[in-house]
Amino acid sequence: MPALQPDTDLHYLVATLQETYGRQTRYSTKSAIDQLIATILSQRTNYADERAAYEKLLATYGDWAGVAAASVEGIEACIQTSRWPEIKAPRIKEILTHVIDEYGSPNLDFLAEMPVAEAQELLMKLPGVGFKTATFVLLFSLRKPVLPVDTHVHRVSTRYGILPAKITQAKSHGTLLEMLPEDADELLNFHKLLFKHGQRVCTYSHPKCGQCVVSERCRYFRQRRVDPPA
Repeated sequence: MPALQPDTDLHYLVATLQETYGRQTRYSTKSAIDQLIATILSQRTNYADERAAYEKLLATYGDWAGVAAASVEGIEACIQTSRWPEIKAPRIKEILTHVIDEYGSPNLDFLAEMPVAEAQELLMKLPGVGFKTATFVLLFSLRKPVLPVDTHVHRVSTRYGILPAKITQAKSHGTLLEMLPEDADELLNFHKLLFKHGQRVCTYSHPKCGQCVVSERCRYFRQRRVDPPA
């Protein structure tokens, strides 16, 4: 699909959110391995706490080879600002050890030269790396045409109505990819627009429908007006 079709709900959603938040063009400046570790630390954690944990790891051990050589207890102590450090610490050590053993150094930049499916498969073979984590690395660091579907993207897409209301987050990725251009810049823009809107307006609890710029076409808003919450 070369471009979004005009006069569709999807086109309206993207165009209107872009007018509100601006065109989203900022990729990550992190390398693939940096982004992978940051993404693991970010799970169920706000950005400030993720960043603090990430920086503490590198300040303490110098680089990822140093982190790989550290004890699980030492890694866990560094990432206390990230939620579930007791789960993330052994996972980080195992991933870094695996990458060093397999490829000689804690570096995944070679993924940039691989086809998308092959790069994604390789990432998902790493200990504890799932589909969503792999897409974050592939899009944000390597600029591959994939679409991370986090809770914000899923919530906005289903509430607004471009996805079925009860579709799972896992199935949303493929469905949205069929609707969107196969272009990393467009997918980055879509992801970040919906992420921002989900964070600021279309929140999980108490969504601010009165402040929503796309409410006139939103399925969730129409349903609330017909059948307001008790």
